[in-house]
Amino acid sequence: MTSRTSKRPEPAPIATTIDVIAEPLESVVRVSIADPALASMTASEVSKALRVAMTSLEAPPPRVVRLRTRKRLARLGAEGVAGAIVVVRVTDANSRRLPELVDFARSAGALGVQLQWDGITPARSTVERHVFAVLERARSTRAGPPVVLSEDAEPALSLRMLLAHRARPNDPVEGKDDRR
Repeated sequence: MTSRTSKRPEPAPIATTIDVIAEPLESVVRVSIADPALASMTASEVSKALRVAMTSLEAPPPRVVRLRTRKRLARLGAEGVAGAIVVVRVTDANSRRLPELVDFARSAGALGVQLQWDGITPARSTVERHVFAVLERARSTRAGPPVVLSEDAEPALSLRMLLAHRARPNDPVEGKDDRR
């Protein structure tokens, strides 16, 4: 005679939906966790993080400097890019000089750098290696201003959020050790 043990069906996860509406963005985050207490705590923390991120974007945007050539960079000088978001449009002509342009902007005190390229024009085969060289260099020097890639000429939301996060004071997380 064989004995059959029946397994209880798993309880369906509780879906907790958080709606955060903050101009100009609307975010809906759906958290599905079986443990009601954990779901509630997670929903609360995610909601708080989104609200902090959205309110940080309400500050007046920093100055934006558009840059394409070394000639323009020479005209602006370090004081022209200091404290600004620098948007560098990727072209065939400047692709080889991208690392030099971005390094100068970062060392001159730019808040952040955005490479503007749609991935199509100029051709990938021409500029992709230079774009990724810049992004890898920035990734390896995290202490410097952030560098992002966007197809838009206006500063990307990701860059603005990075800058807002960096501008926040380092408050220790409640309940965590303050290790230095």
